[in-house]
Amino acid sequence: MIDRLTDLGSITGALSLLCILILIGGEIVARNLLGISLHFSWDLAGYLMGACFLLSSAAAMKGGSHVRVTALLETLPPAVARALEVFACLVGFAICVTLSWALIDMAWLSGMRGSTAATAFRVPLIYPQAVLAIGAVLLTLQCLAQFLRLMCGEALATGPGLE
Repeated sequence: MIDRLTDLGSITGALSLLCILILIGGEIVARNLLGISLHFSWDLAGYLMGACFLLSSAAAMKGGSHVRVTALLETLPPAVARALEVFACLVGFAICVTLSWALIDMAWLSGMRGSTAATAFRVPLIYPQAVLAIGAVLLTLQCLAQFLRLMCGEALATGPGLE
C-alpha cells in the first residue's frame, strides 16, 4: 500500500512539474506577445516546485535515487553493514516524522488563522502547505517501508552510482 501511495505521489509530482512548464511558458508568451504579465505564475510555480520536490521524494527513496554512501557498507562485514543500514533508516524515519509533524502543524495553523500569501495573488497558504505535508508524510511512510524491507531481509534499492 505504501508503494502504491508513493507511486501516486510521484505521478502528482510529475504533473506539478508539467504545470510549472505550462505556467512559465504562458508567462513568457504573455510577456513577449501580449505585453502583459501573468502575476500569479511565479507564485504558483514556486508552490508547485515544492510540491514536485516533496511528492516525488518518496519515489526517489523507493527507487534508490537518494544519495546513499555505500562505500563503507561494502567494506564492513554483512551483519555490521545491515545493522548500520537499520540504524540509518531509523534516524531517517525520525527526521521524516519531525518534518511531517512540523509541516502538518504549519498547514493546520495557516488554515485556522486563514493565512494567505503576502503577494498580490493572495493564495490561502493551507493549500500549498498541505501538499508539502502530504509529501513529507509519503516520505515518512517510505522510510517505514524501507525499514520493513530491511527487517524482512530484503536489500534496499540502489540507483546507478557515479564512479
